[in-house]
Amino acid sequence: MKQKHWVILACLAFAVLAALTLALSSRQQEQIRMLSQKITEMTVKLDEADVQLESMTSASRITNSAIKEAEQRIKALENSLNSAGTSRVSGKDTVHLVWVLFSETSKLQDWSEVEAALNAYSAEKIGVTCEFRYLGRDELSDAILDGHEYDVVFTCNWWNDFAKNVSAGNFMDLTEVLEYYPELKETVLDSAWSGTKIKDRVYAVPHMKDIGCEVFWILDSNYFLKEKGFEKDQYISFEEIEPYLKAYKDDHPDDYPIKISSQGLTSWQSALSDWMDMDLLLGLDWDAQGTSHKYEVKSALEIPAWRERLRTIHRWYELGYINPDAAELASYPRAVAGVVQSGQGWFGAETVWANVIKKPIYIARFDGPYLSTSSIQAMTAVSAFTDHPAEALKLIELMNTDPWYRETARYGIEGKHYIRNYDGTVIRTAEGSENMGVQAYVQGHITLGALEASLYPEVPTDTHQWEKTLASYANATVSAAMGFTPDLSSIGPECEAIKKVIVEYRPQLYTGAADPDVVIPKMLKDMEAAGLRKVIGEIQRQLDAFLADG
Repeated sequence: MKQKHWVILACLAFAVLAALTLALSSRQQEQIRMLSQKITEMTVKLDEADVQLESMTSASRITNSAIKEAEQRIKALENSLNSAGTSRVSGKDTVHLVWVLFSETSKLQDWSEVEAALNAYSAEKIGVTCEFRYLGRDELSDAILDGHEYDVVFTCNWWNDFAKNVSAGNFMDLTEVLEYYPELKETVLDSAWSGTKIKDRVYAVPHMKDIGCEVFWILDSNYFLKEKGFEKDQYISFEEIEPYLKAYKDDHPDDYPIKISSQGLTSWQSALSDWMDMDLLLGLDWDAQGTSHKYEVKSALEIPAWRERLRTIHRWYELGYINPDAAELASYPRAVAGVVQSGQGWFGAETVWANVIKKPIYIARFDGPYLSTSSIQAMTAVSAFTDHPAEALKLIELMNTDPWYRETARYGIEGKHYIRNYDGTVIRTAEGSENMGVQAYVQGHITLGALEASLYPEVPTDTHQWEKTLASYANATVSAAMGFTPDLSSIGPECEAIKKVIVEYRPQLYTGAADPDVVIPKMLKDMEAAGLRKVIGEIQRQLDAFLADG
């Protein structure tokens, strides 16, 4: 690659802009002037990046990974320059994008109507329309995974794996180009950006939500408060829930207070490790903070708190507190689950859960808050192969800064899918609950726009919940490895083999059907045979290097 390449691109862009300027209004001419300035700035950056790459390539000690990183940076800037030079300025043309998101519900019958409303708005606002594709846990095809079937995509550490995609070069490097979207950048807390970085480069936009990991009991108000007279506690430890389970079992010997699928209690292990990779059950031991072992990567099978919690779950299974067919079930909807449920959320999420469960509930925290790279990682990335990076970022910016667009994407059509209350909160209609069941956190910030109120007077809405939640993170336990994300590309076969072992043992172990003191030694032996120690060693090496770099 030569510097004259960028000069040609810039000249072509300037020529197009000059021709357009003759026919535009003074306001549009000012927009052209600003765009010209942007192209000039980006051309300088491209020249600098090109010189850097040539200099790096000539050095005898250069590594392939360093060359690849520099080329990706130039590719990102080149895409933005090309897009800046061809973006809509007449107000007539639109760019169409594809945005892939995660969904664990089939209640999206009305999404096409909502998408049409969003597109009418965004076409007028920013000259962009979008097809939103919602996919389940097992619906990611190879074509989608390699970045060629989307422009924008949801990513995290448990779906459409963030680190794996960055390592494969599927996500655009946003480090420099975000400077041209200041409104978007300013919506994100400084601490949240750390979860989007690999080697100090930004590859996604984090969603402002419950970025600290907190896990709650979700309890049936009618039974525990009205019928049994339990106190409404805000904090109930994992083990302290047992009297609640016993009370229900005593009153209903043929029923089960906990009804779960083969995945186990929702979020039961989310806060038991500072996860390096939850799918591999590898992380740091939170209880090791303050000791010489705080940076030691471990299998969760060797973390005492993880093993002890599984012993507790097994005891509950033996006592008849958990449905005996749990290990055989693929799912168990909240609306028909037991009087004791769990979930990762925040103080204020009870209104959302009450509407899903369709009865009055209250919540009590048993884990957290913990701030870590994995707790932050619910993000939106841009494909490295998109032809429209500028428009992709404009759309992401619209989703996370425009209240009308955000509320429509989250709740649907006002008057049909939701109704706005006098205090600014919204209530989903029956049609909205049945036909617009999106997971809001996969789209973008859930701190933006109206709060969802409960259908039940017993579950009031705290309209200041986000100010309180974000402020509470000042007292959270913070990861000793904040900002670190392992690169698993060199140990891919071992990782896949380990995951197969985990999937084999998980249903019996997570539901309490199997005795962990019997199963865990066998499971650990099989994981070691699959390459566990090699994987731990590689992640430990990377973490040590990350910490050494400061």
